[in-house]
Amino acid sequence: MLLINIALLNLLIETSASFSVVVPADPVVAHVGSTVILPCRISPPENAEALEIRWYRQDQFSNPVLLYNHGKIQDTQDESYRNRTSLTPQSDQSGGLQDGVVSLRLEKLRVQDEDSFHCYVSGESSYTSENVVLKITALGSTPVLVPKPLDDDRVNISCRSSGWYPEPSVTWTSDDRRVLHPGGSSHSRGADEMFSVHSWTAVSRSDAQLVSCSMSIITGESKESRIDVQDIVSSDSSGLWKSLVLVLSVLLCLILGLVGCILYKHRDKLTGKKPANQNCENGTTENQGNKVVKDVNIEELRKHAVEITIDHEHLHPDLMVSKDGKIMRDSDKYNHNGDRFPYELCAFGAQSFASVRHYWE
Repeated sequence: MLLINIALLNLLIETSASFSVVVPADPVVAHVGSTVILPCRISPPENAEALEIRWYRQDQFSNPVLLYNHGKIQDTQDESYRNRTSLTPQSDQSGGLQDGVVSLRLEKLRVQDEDSFHCYVSGESSYTSENVVLKITALGSTPVLVPKPLDDDRVNISCRSSGWYPEPSVTWTSDDRRVLHPGGSSHSRGADEMFSVHSWTAVSRSDAQLVSCSMSIITGESKESRIDVQDIVSSDSSGLWKSLVLVLSVLLCLILGLVGCILYKHRDKLTGKKPANQNCENGTTENQGNKVVKDVNIEELRKHAVEITIDHEHLHPDLMVSKDGKIMRDSDKYNHNGDRFPYELCAFGAQSFASVRHYWE
């Protein structure tokens, strides 16, 4: 009985080892958003179209990333990988399943896809499984440097960048590639699991002329920004004088504007002339309180007719008078607004009368 059990055990071992799968020993590295191939092939090569091919993550055998069985891909699948996975198709370089190539094609990579993936192949009498490690990377944005002058003639430089995975290392260097010590750093992770990094350092003019902030990930990929410390310190030292000159310039403009307004308002007093519109208003019958004469015999009035001309010196500035002083009208620059009669457009006659009746048309 013991001999029979040993024989059966040896038969099972031989059967399960009738083929194997070959996967890369090193992790497969790919960027977020890209498409990656997780290599896996049967050895010795054989047609895999009739076999079961299952790709799954650690401890997720019943919830596969992809399941191929009975000659087609099955609907049983982890929902987070739906419409993102397939088996490597035939090509000029490979016959696909017919050549025993069972590699997984994974599209639209996310940070959450980083894991160990098992390539499981099973036949009627044998099975085998190996795992492929997938590493995800993301190259973040170009670092943004923001300087802030300090009171001790130094400059605090802030370096910020986002969209990294895994967390990048930060290196501060001078123009001669000498490493500078950072003052501190912090990081945070967003809903997409990617890192945002903030680092800062304080430098003086004696430390370096150019300072660079570089961020890099495990693949060796990096992004760097530089800033000229000398320009920052020089511009800051002259900043007070620039501000003072600006304030004085604004105050001078305000004073000149105020003086101009005062001179314009009192221009008639300074020139000794009386405003035309004021003269006109004082001379109207409305302001003098005179009464309008009604029902007067026109023939009687014409007996006292006199010839009147306009005084060129005493009239509203928006009025024009002919050379003979008999025709008057508004100038082209006058803009009448409103519906009321423009009483301000008035002028004095060149003749004056102290008594007796006078009539003019």
